[in-house]
Amino acid sequence: MKFSILPLFLFPLLSSATTEERKTHPTAWKHTGTSPSASERVVLTFMLRSDNEAMKAEFLDRSNPTSEHFGKWLSNEEVHALAAPSSSAVSSVTSYLSTLGEVTSKTPNSDILTVSTTFAQAEKLLNAEYQTYSHKLTGHKIHRSLSYEIPADISAHVSLVGPTTRFPKPSQAMKILDDDSSSTLNTPDNLRALYSVNDVLGGTAKDNVQAVTAFLGQYYSESDLNKFWVKEFPAGADTPIKLVGDATTGRAGVESMLDIEYMPAMGALNPTEFWGFSGASPMDEADEPFLTWLTTVSNTTDGEVPLVFSTSYGEDETAEVPSDYSDRINTEFMKCGLRGISLLFASGDSGAASDSGTCPNDRFMPMWPAGSPYVTAVGGTTGGAMPESAWSGSSGGFSDVFAAPSWQADVTAAYAANTDSDMPDSSYFNATGRGFPDIAAQAVQYPVVVHGLTTPVAGTSCACPCSSGIFGLLNDARLASGKSSLGFLNQILYSNPSALNDVTEGVQGGCGRVAGFPAKEGWDAVTGLGSPNYEKLLDVVMALP
Repeated sequence: MKFSILPLFLFPLLSSATTEERKTHPTAWKHTGTSPSASERVVLTFMLRSDNEAMKAEFLDRSNPTSEHFGKWLSNEEVHALAAPSSSAVSSVTSYLSTLGEVTSKTPNSDILTVSTTFAQAEKLLNAEYQTYSHKLTGHKIHRSLSYEIPADISAHVSLVGPTTRFPKPSQAMKILDDDSSSTLNTPDNLRALYSVNDVLGGTAKDNVQAVTAFLGQYYSESDLNKFWVKEFPAGADTPIKLVGDATTGRAGVESMLDIEYMPAMGALNPTEFWGFSGASPMDEADEPFLTWLTTVSNTTDGEVPLVFSTSYGEDETAEVPSDYSDRINTEFMKCGLRGISLLFASGDSGAASDSGTCPNDRFMPMWPAGSPYVTAVGGTTGGAMPESAWSGSSGGFSDVFAAPSWQADVTAAYAANTDSDMPDSSYFNATGRGFPDIAAQAVQYPVVVHGLTTPVAGTSCACPCSSGIFGLLNDARLASGKSSLGFLNQILYSNPSALNDVTEGVQGGCGRVAGFPAKEGWDAVTGLGSPNYEKLLDVVMALP
């Protein structure tokens, strides 16, 4: 959708403005002492507010297995009508942005608007001063302003503006090579036996698509995947693979090949898509693959959109993700759930600590999006056999931003109140926060074929596509029987904990001398409810309407 251009002299006055600012840039970044040139172009993104309470009520009702509305998903058109900002809000923000050029709607209901302009014009519109920053570890450069202003009447309609004060994580989540280069215990055959999948194959239901996402220079290789099938799982070789996005092929990445090998290895023969997007950091369209993924979902028809997404991406919750950003992205997550789409995210690989391995202010660091109440977070286990143990690298804990939702509040409160000597002191975490992960799976010793060679890999990036493929099979069984897709999984899972393999051994890495969270009977903050048992979950989901 395009909007008309207004004359450049119609810049709005900032006499009654709303200001957003931060005191300094994050320590992971350094100021280069330079600024973008005045003529350099930038895409400004304005994400508009919507009635999240009405959307949340529908989201929770339709994903509640005890509700008469369970599984009665909305069409994409209905979802965007529910989430739509008012026409006056769209008109006001469009007029404001039109002073810079042609405004583009990125979603069917115009709740995300963009305009391409120069930094000089952006600075004038936002009363901002863009500077150039370089990431200390990667050298990646971005342009950000530590403050900006927009008129109060515009701010009333806008959740966030980018790229402005948000500094991103410049690498895809989570990947650790095993210390033992010969250790490849968790082959597809072993994982299928471990989680009671055995010889079950999918591909029987119409429109049952599953997908992995790839950001930040992670590409797909058909030849590597073919070698993986030959060596590790010949039964998966007939799985249809489709590429979606503007950055799918190139020099293959370990992360991307791990995902595209193991999701279809577990959910074999279900049509599988590789969604790859260019860009190297979040919050502006030209450099924001994560947001591009979500807007692409919004613009994909109901008959074509994947019903399960596996994503290995995460950031430190409070250090890197402002609450206005996470709140607004939660709207996009709810849009997916209302359409019957399951979103699974790897929980992270830094234990209870931040990505850097530290605990700022003597507090554990939650991860995002794993800590969002609108996704299913997947932690890690180890051992390759039953009973499993918690993997020490598995991130998990309690959100400092989001409260524990109703479907998990009882079990997370019980765990947080545990007084065993191996529990960390309550000062290290928010006992009333949303607990994560929700489930877990093996996270070590996966043989991954990349660049023609087999590489052993570990991380919750392994656990996430493994679990996602299992839920792809469950969708296949339901759809083949005329039932709906599973959609948001958590209310089903927390209502049926016995359908998962409880993990009661092992402890999460912490900070210094402070250990992280231990695995316990029932839900815990390192393995969640436990790992999937396909046969038990199949009984559960087939009994649902």
